[in-house]
Amino acid sequence: MIFYGSKATHLHSEQASGIKCDHCNQQTQHTFSIYGKYVYIYWIPIFPLGQKGVSECNNCKITLATKEMNDQLKLAFQNAKANAKTPLWYWSGGAIIALFIIYGVFSRQQHKNDVANYIDEPLAGDVIEFKDENYYSTVKISTITQDSIFLIDNDFKIDKQGKINKIDKEKNYTTEPYSISTGRFKELFEEKIFLDIKRD
Repeated sequence: MIFYGSKATHLHSEQASGIKCDHCNQQTQHTFSIYGKYVYIYWIPIFPLGQKGVSECNNCKITLATKEMNDQLKLAFQNAKANAKTPLWYWSGGAIIALFIIYGVFSRQQHKNDVANYIDEPLAGDVIEFKDENYYSTVKISTITQDSIFLIDNDFKIDKQGKINKIDKEKNYTTEPYSISTGRFKELFEEKIFLDIKRD
């Protein structure tokens, strides 16, 4: 279950004097309290939703929302609100998500660069993911000669590429090695039959 929602915290309080209260008809001091609201996931703030606040008459203690304030109160409230700064931690979850996205993009690009290098310079032990009609499986490089690459088939296939790690186990490579040319090895990647190559 994902826990998410919004929450408000107190940001700033400020007082202003000489403002008429429509409730007690006194020229008195008022206290303005500003609250910031933010979206959270698992109680981690993601991004702010803006600010709201109330005024309180220090004489009669009536509390008013912004839409209930008279023009003089609204002006003083806006001045107080301008002094309320949204804290940086309201963005902390959003920053974490952005870092994960940046890291993911960087990792994918780095993996693409690695794969290109592995295709050009394969090594014994490399594991290649491939698609066989509607199934996925792997082959492992056993040995390499000057013009040939010897592969061992995985005994198992699986229906989703994302689950291929479940069958990539040493005990599943029991078939006799067979060879393909280094040229054909590269062609299989170009033809999208070989999909990925991993190296420990």
